[in-house]
Amino acid sequence: MNIDLTDREIELLMGCVGTNIETIKRRHDPTDPMIAGMIEELFELENDLRAARQDDRFGIDAEINAEAQMFNAGVEARERMKKMRRSETQSVDLWNPNDPKNW
Repeated sequence: MNIDLTDREIELLMGCVGTNIETIKRRHDPTDPMIAGMIEELFELENDLRAARQDDRFGIDAEINAEAQMFNAGVEARERMKKMRRSETQSVDLWNPNDPKNW
């Protein structure tokens, strides 16, 4: 099952799960296998929520990063082309001492 949640909703759920874990630990014996299993399930749920939130952020960051990389690659390619054109023009000596106009 997939549920779309906002960051705020995920934060609220993680807070509720954390509070529930602490309440269970205070009211019950955490060494009891049934209680320990419930606490473990709640920890896994909290970790899943945290991972889902980080995956969403990573997806956005990756998209922005990819866009920046494409932009930078274009800028670098244009700069390389400019340097190549400059070096081609500079390799041709424009000053010719044998040209009568330069006498």
